[in-house]
Amino acid sequence: MTVKTKKHRIKKVFTYIFLFILLVVGLCLTFNSQIESFWLGMRSEQKVNSLTKSEIKKGKAKSGNYNYKAVSAVSAKSIMESEKASHENAIGKIKYPAVGIDLPIYKGLNSETLFLGAGTMKPNQKMGQGNYALASHHMDDPKRLFSPLTKAKKGQLIEISDLSKTYKYKVTSVKNVNEKDVGVVNDVPGKKQVTLITCTKPIPGITERIVVTGELIK
Repeated sequence: MTVKTKKHRIKKVFTYIFLFILLVVGLCLTFNSQIESFWLGMRSEQKVNSLTKSEIKKGKAKSGNYNYKAVSAVSAKSIMESEKASHENAIGKIKYPAVGIDLPIYKGLNSETLFLGAGTMKPNQKMGQGNYALASHHMDDPKRLFSPLTKAKKGQLIEISDLSKTYKYKVTSVKNVNEKDVGVVNDVPGKKQVTLITCTKPIPGITERIVVTGELIK
């Protein structure tokens, strides 16, 4: 066997090893993504189905955390850390049947609430009054959290409830805005609205947001 042939075989072996490593890493990343998606879906489904009026009453009495800067990007580590969070700040439910959203609502906006369901964006928000603004994460799985907002269209119905009363809204606006356009959550005189916000894509650092706004009809 010549030196040239030996070098060629060694190069070929290393190429196969490299491709194998890439394949394994790719499978692991996909598997992790599937596990994260399953876990998030299971947790939010458990809470939305077991939420009681008593829990909501306690949640309303608590103060929410509105530390936007502390919200972490989606990762396996941040998702598992949210497991330590309690569900004590649950104050209701949101259903958006046309796109498949059915989540608990939490008071406050931080990493924990955004991984568990939808978080209120302003202190002292009240259902059926002003502009009730909610946010959640956009995940790789298009069915999880607020990822389905990419399918939002005008005329669709959104429901929010504190289990004592259900408020129904009709979607009147679907748009993308810059993350600095915070005015979209402000109250509009004479209007009773709901506003749902998430990132346009499941990419850390993305600066555009999907904003879905509806007006109260019932």
